[in-house]
Amino acid sequence: MTNMQTVVEGLGGALAVAGTVALSPLLAPRYRKWGATVEEAQRRLPGDDLAPHPRSEITCAVTIRAPVAQVWPWLVQIGCQRAGWYSYDLLDNGGQPSAGCILPEHQHLAVGDEILLTLKGPLAMPVAALETEKALVLGGTMNTGTGEGVEPGGPLPEAYYTGTNAFVLEPAGEGATRLLFRQRLDWNPSRLNTLSYRGFLEPISFVMARKMLKGIKRRASARRV
Repeated sequence: MTNMQTVVEGLGGALAVAGTVALSPLLAPRYRKWGATVEEAQRRLPGDDLAPHPRSEITCAVTIRAPVAQVWPWLVQIGCQRAGWYSYDLLDNGGQPSAGCILPEHQHLAVGDEILLTLKGPLAMPVAALETEKALVLGGTMNTGTGEGVEPGGPLPEAYYTGTNAFVLEPAGEGATRLLFRQRLDWNPSRLNTLSYRGFLEPISFVMARKMLKGIKRRASARRV
């Protein structure tokens, strides 16, 4: 059941999305590396090989006052019909609040598993790579003409879309973790695709990702179990 806090936060998120989309030509240089150092934004990360020549890329980062082992379980359980996305739940989790504790039933994840993007719909992202307490990569390439997946490293069809979301954990001093998030997008070039993916999906993804990173930081720092 959707509570008032979820609604209020969701409306605030919708306004943030609208503003970021409208001002994306001005804001993009800053939001594409929100919270990240120059070195982090330029560094090669897990999952980059799945979209080697992205037409859109954002790298965001936060420092969490908790060890890597305490942050990792929050990533493992991410997704709809799981713990949620820790972002604007009204917008990306059907109004259902994201979990505030570790859920043992969702602590098992493997390459090939699918993470649902909506509570009821069929949209999902496969787990493309997973290294315990180090990296979780979601996404891949789809033939947009047939709706079928494309094997990594295989030839790209005439119409395609590639989307990857990488979460990388690194120790950041005693008892702290650096959480990096990178999204890479690629597509067959056309005016409509560029407008859709770079003009809309990129800024929307940034707003949701920023809230998600803050949500993970708040939960992991609170030592909830």
